[in-house]
Amino acid sequence: MSSKHTPKIPGKPGRVRPHQGGFIQAALLFGIALMTAILGGFALANRSPTSQTDVEQAKVNASVILKQASDLRDGVGRYASDFGASAVVSTMNFTTTTGVGLFDPAARYASPQVMPTSAFTAAKAIATPSTNAAGHWNLNKGTPGNELGTPAADPMVVLSGLRQDVCGRVNTLLYGSSAIPTAGGPVADFTGAASNGLISGVGGVLGWPEGCVISSDGSYVYFKVVQEN
Repeated sequence: MSSKHTPKIPGKPGRVRPHQGGFIQAALLFGIALMTAILGGFALANRSPTSQTDVEQAKVNASVILKQASDLRDGVGRYASDFGASAVVSTMNFTTTTGVGLFDPAARYASPQVMPTSAFTAAKAIATPSTNAAGHWNLNKGTPGNELGTPAADPMVVLSGLRQDVCGRVNTLLYGSSAIPTAGGPVADFTGAASNGLISGVGGVLGWPEGCVISSDGSYVYFKVVQEN
């Protein structure tokens, strides 16, 4: 009984027929081409600003923003319990000073909050606690909200310099839409000086206690009212 064996070219032992060698070569070339296409696809996905990684990163950053803002609001509530709601407007600041600062280390009302750098359009300095800045956040006590309680100013915490996709994701989480209203003043009014028209006269934020807007000079800004007056 004859045994199975690899076909040989007559007169040349050990040589595989030419058509078999061509098949193997074609298979190898196809595998290399397929791997190149796959690696190229990964590279394009990683370079794309709308890649799934960027989308997930924006979701995470938006959630962190809301969590940090809530922690600061809760700290303001603890401060008000000790000194009264009026003291939040008249006295409280972002220092570590006893009886005045939200970040008083003995009272521990709240801690300065620092965001991941991926939330911002550019590198953002971490501020040492001062009158109206600490970590990445600012305190604005002179801006009224939009139809929140009385026409008096509503102290709010502010986070500026955000990426557009992060800002849109915040509004999606809060209100179901990524639309970003335009505020009534520049980013400097949010992070420092009071301005009555920042929020109160802006369409699209009626009744918002928090949300993301774009300043008149093009900065994406998140705000959260920490005490309605």
